[in-house]
Amino acid sequence: MKAWLVYTLARLGIFAAALVVLFVIGLPWYWATIGAALIGLLVSYIALPRLRSEVTSSLASRRPRPAHDADSDFEDDFVDAEDSDAPMTRPVSDADRHVDRREHPAAD
Repeated sequence: MKAWLVYTLARLGIFAAALVVLFVIGLPWYWATIGAALIGLLVSYIALPRLRSEVTSSLASRRPRPAHDADSDFEDDFVDAEDSDAPMTRPVSDADRHVDRREHPAAD
């Protein structure tokens, strides 16, 4: 079963259990609902960290990575050159930028 479905059902179950308990105590429906939401939030935050991390990692793995295009990289080079005090030769075209990066690879 998918992690997000298990996590959602667990949170709904905690909310429903808290709501039933608060109804049995005798609170009006609006206070019981607000209280159940707060109790459900706190209990799920404390009791479900493993499920929450599984959901976040599955969502992060589905998210597409940002694409780097040549125009953005070219503009970033100019901004970096302006921010730096050191004299730098600026690339004048995408081809010059790629040649410069091939000759002097950046240490990541």
